[in-house]
Amino acid sequence: MSTGMVLEENREQRFLELYGHLLLYVNDRFALIEEIETYEELEQYDTGELLPIRESLYEKDTEQLIHEFVEENPDDLTEEDLAVVESWTGCEFGEFVVVRHFEDHAVFLDWERPPRAYAVKAVRAPFTEFWSEDALPLMVSMVALLPFEDVIVSDGWFGIQPIVIGGNISTDIDDAYEEAKHRFGLIESLPPPEEEEKNEAEQLRFYMKNKRNRERYRKEIEDLKDKDSELERIYHQELGKARARSLGRELRDIDLNEAHFAIYDDRIIASGTSEEQVQQILNEIMPAGKQNHPYLYHFDP
Repeated sequence: MSTGMVLEENREQRFLELYGHLLLYVNDRFALIEEIETYEELEQYDTGELLPIRESLYEKDTEQLIHEFVEENPDDLTEEDLAVVESWTGCEFGEFVVVRHFEDHAVFLDWERPPRAYAVKAVRAPFTEFWSEDALPLMVSMVALLPFEDVIVSDGWFGIQPIVIGGNISTDIDDAYEEAKHRFGLIESLPPPEEEEKNEAEQLRFYMKNKRNRERYRKEIEDLKDKDSELERIYHQELGKARARSLGRELRDIDLNEAHFAIYDDRIIASGTSEEQVQQILNEIMPAGKQNHPYLYHFDP
């Protein structure tokens, strides 16, 4: 796995320094580790030893603490650096499911309604050092996702939940991930965007995308498909397309030659040696205005 999912060294160093100054401020405010009075002293501590400071940052009023740090600027940071720290008021903190590893990020899913999926880069070490691809999906808690320049990063602290995810839960996570991508896209910056506006045709195609979606969004499909003739056409086309996937396997099993079929929902209602021939039959047998509702499937073994 490429370490492209980790911030480049110079950007990583900048993030750690700014985050360290914020933690130093929190430590001073709440007198958590008395031996730490300067940034240089904080640097000498291991990540685990600094956990009480980090916990206080997110257990208290995080937004207020950050605003006060920026206003006071105790370490005389530049305006540019202060702007980065202030952007952390838009952080996302809580429990997530890590669902995918990619070359330059991991996907952290917030599967509460509405679900959102975040593309996250690591700091210090790639996520694959903490868990393997085989361990996904994986529940992680006490996670802070922070905007940094043009990406989202994790600050490196998280709790791995010893929960075996399988069966129905795994299916629910997959469904939530697909819905998150459909509704918001893969979120690559914070704060997260508003839900993307989808027209009814796009919505219906998503609901009809696979069997699980068709079952999960049965009511939404029923509400949409009869609203107008175009939505009705999409409904029948998508059902026919789904049937074509299994039909191809069945036709190969009986060693059929190349042919064209018209599928109306779950039924083959016409066939021929060319698409034109099949369309001509549909023009004759389908009700007026519905000649383009069946899905035309080209079987080419």
